[in-house]
Order: sequence, then C-alpha cells, then structure tokens
Amino acid sequence: MKKDLKDWIVPWLYTSREYNVGILDEAMANPGTARLMLNENPIPPSEKVIEAVADSLRHGNWYPDSFLRLRTKIGKMYGLGPNNVALANGSSDTIDAMMRLFLQPGDEFMLSTPTFELFPPRAELCNAKVVQVPVREDNLNYDVDGMLNAINERTKLILIINPNNPTGVFIDDADLDRFCETGVPICVDEAYLDYNPDRPSKVDLIRKYPQVFLSVTFSKAYGFCGIRFGFVLGTEEMIAAFNRMFLPWNVSRMAAAAAEATIDNPDEVKAKVEHNNKWMVVFTEELKNLGLKPFPANGNYMLIDGTMTGKTTAEILKAALDENIYLKKIGEIHGKTGYFRVTPGQDEENERFIKFIRAYFG
Repeated sequence: MKKDLKDWIVPWLYTSREYNVGILDEAMANPGTARLMLNENPIPPSEKVIEAVADSLRHGNWYPDSFLRLRTKIGKMYGLGPNNVALANGSSDTIDAMMRLFLQPGDEFMLSTPTFELFPPRAELCNAKVVQVPVREDNLNYDVDGMLNAINERTKLILIINPNNPTGVFIDDADLDRFCETGVPICVDEAYLDYNPDRPSKVDLIRKYPQVFLSVTFSKAYGFCGIRFGFVLGTEEMIAAFNRMFLPWNVSRMAAAAAEATIDNPDEVKAKVEHNNKWMVVFTEELKNLGLKPFPANGNYMLIDGTMTGKTTAEILKAALDENIYLKKIGEIHGKTGYFRVTPGQDEENERFIKFIRAYFG
C-alpha cells in the first residue's frame, strides 16, 4: 500500500502549534547583537563547572547511572529524599513528559495566556485540547476564578508558573491551594524562583497533594541553557511515573557533572542572581521615568507595557534591532499591541538597552 509520508504520520502533528527557535540561528550569526530576548543568563559557567564537565568526559564511554549522589544533594535542598527527584534534560524534557503522562486524545490541558510558548505545542502533540484563560486585564494576574470555572471532567492537567512568564507575577498562596484542592494534576513551574531568595519553594504542596509536582530548571539563574539540566520534584509514586516516561539516559554525564559542581559552589549562582536583580532595578527606574509600565521583575525577564506610546510591538522590536539589540516579541494582550520583554545581559549590553529606550521613547 503506497501512501505519501504525511499520510503515515499522526494527523495532529500538522495541526499543533510549532515552537520556533529560528531566532537562535540568527543570533548566533550576529554575535554583536545583544541577546536580551530569551531569558538566558549572560554570565557563562565558572571554571569549576567547566573542569567538572571536562573530568566527566574521562568516562564518556560509559552509560550514565541514576546519579544517586546528585539526586540526594538536590533532595536535601528541598528536605526530600533522592526518590523524590527525577532528573531531566532541561525543563523542556519535563514539559514533554508531563503531557504524555497525563493527556490522552481529547483531554484538556489548562493554563493561562500569555505564557511560555512551548507548553501548548507539546500538549497538542498528544492530540489534547489546550484551554488558555487570559490573565486579568487590570494587573495581568492569573484569572483564578476564570480558570477554576473552566475545569471539567476532561481537564487532566493544569499549569501554574510561579512567578509567571512573561508577566512576572506570583500567584497568591491561597489561590494556589484552591487549584490543588481540585484534585487535578498540577505542575507548579518554579523556573524563576531562584531570583527570589526571600520566597520559599512550594515543595510542601507535594506532601499534602500527591497529584502536584514541581518543575525546576538550571537554565535561568544557574546559566545552563546550553548545558540542559532540570528536575521534577514529587511523591515517590509521581517520580516513578516520570522516570518511566523519561527516556533512559536523558541526562548526560556532562550535564550531571556541571549540575553537581554548581550545587557545590552556591556563590556562583548567588553572583548571577545579584547581577540580574541589580539591573532589573535600573531598568525599572528608567522605564518608569519614560512613562512606560514595567511589570514585576521576579525572574530574569521583564514584561513592559508600551501600549500608551502608540507604537506597536513590531515597531519597537525593529527599532531595537537597528541598534543591535534583540528583544522578545509579545503578542497582543487583551487586544492591545505594544508589549515587549527584555532580559538583562552583560553590562555593556544593558547600557546599550538603556541608551536605546531613552532615545526611542524619550
């Protein structure tokens, strides 16, 4: 029986949204342009991390084990045991696995909008329906009541990013508990929590609500975007399920060695957080002085409302690119354009951004 290739492939491959990473090729080809668009950490790994990775290559011919020592160290960071930790190839690995764990064709995955754009495509690739509830128009907080009212018997997975990306807003503890009380599996994504040392993790939720799990990544505060490392925290039953869904050896020896080295040297990530947070204060003041509205900078990104200027998002991004600055495109929010997002880079790049906004918006 002869068919075209597309007729053999599951049809929902072609109807799901695509997460486009083409900007990375463009950015790599233009190293002089400031990469202020992708929530990357501008500070490269320390020599201790590099040495640990290089040393791990001595056994690069062996399959990795379960990294018990590393899982134990991570567990202790949260008051958990090693069997409460599943290692991942960055949080993108967790995103893909959680969809396949909980969603069957026709099931519903609920999240807010705007959000990190990788989540919807991975759910749609399970032939699930993505239900996105817009954030509140007044303050861009989660529309908690709207999301809770949208839950039905087909809702099999809920996402809460805390703080949310790209709005930077934390969800109130009481509202998070309301989601947990529904009994629906919930991913609490703490990708950016490290930038808020005064705020504890919500890891205690997994002790009270076994259907809740946490997603953590080292791509942000730890600066491991290119190294690829993250993990899931949950009950032993939840972690066992994730480990069955993850591919064997999804984490390389090199990534695990890098993770352990940076955990053993906490001053490294502390310095990276301080660099980010210092510039966020500067950005906030500059933007407010220009009449723009920056939202809370609780991660390594800041959502900026420039709608009051009459300039569109496309116009703002093009003007920035003319000054060798990449900024993040943000789609319309409640029908309004003019939003954009910035991530602090190196000092010179940040000064370039300030010079740009003063000239363009001033």
